[in-house]
Amino acid sequence: MAKKFQFRLERVLNLRIQVEEIRVRELAVAKEYLFKVERELTEHGEKQKVFLEDYGALEKNGSFTAEQAITYCDYKEVLTEQEKDYRKRQDDWMLEVEKCRREAVKVSRERQLLENFKEKKKLAHTHEVQIEEQKFLDEVSSIAFVRRERAKRLVSVS
Repeated sequence: MAKKFQFRLERVLNLRIQVEEIRVRELAVAKEYLFKVERELTEHGEKQKVFLEDYGALEKNGSFTAEQAITYCDYKEVLTEQEKDYRKRQDDWMLEVEKCRREAVKVSRERQLLENFKEKKKLAHTHEVQIEEQKFLDEVSSIAFVRRERAKRLVSVS
């Protein structure tokens, strides 16, 4: 009976698969946060556009007080600062997504290397088993041939 294939590094392979799954989940979370920031940035841009249109209309009419002008300028400054903050967060998350992507690719390659190694070992094991089986069959054939020859000799002698 041929021995069963057993990969000595199976636990390491399972660990690498788990690590890869974790890295892929981390990448998904980072992408989710990036999309959230991009969505907030888009909404902020729309809010800023509406504000600037309203401010432009008031400016054209010239019907606002100095206090309103100061308030509008302060609010525009706040919107500009918020946009800078969103852009910085977007850049930070883009870097994080790229870092997570690189890490996921790295662990995926490590897992793939180990799986390829396992496949090579499995092929080598299969080849070894086939050689053993062939040797066994050759031996059985040789024994059967020798028995037939002995039987023929015994029959011819009698």
